[in-house]
Amino acid sequence: NGGKNGVGKLPSFKEYSLEVLGVATSGFSVENIVSEHGEKAPNVVYKGKLADGRRIAVKRFNRVAWPDPKQFL
Repeated sequence: NGGKNGVGKLPSFKEYSLEVLGVATSGFSVENIVSEHGEKAPNVVYKGKLADGRRIAVKRFNRVAWPDPKQFL
């Protein structure tokens, strides 16, 4: 949100489609990986840039990390 939230406020979260996130991260390119770890829930964090210029981080979990959708929620 460009730091316009005021002091002590957290930025709001928004859902994006997998297609939008794929474009922002250049197809989840290995060049955009910033972190890769997790034994119980393997995940990879990618850096990306949305069409409006905002920079984002996308945490992508392996499907086996959350076999039970209720556990994910």
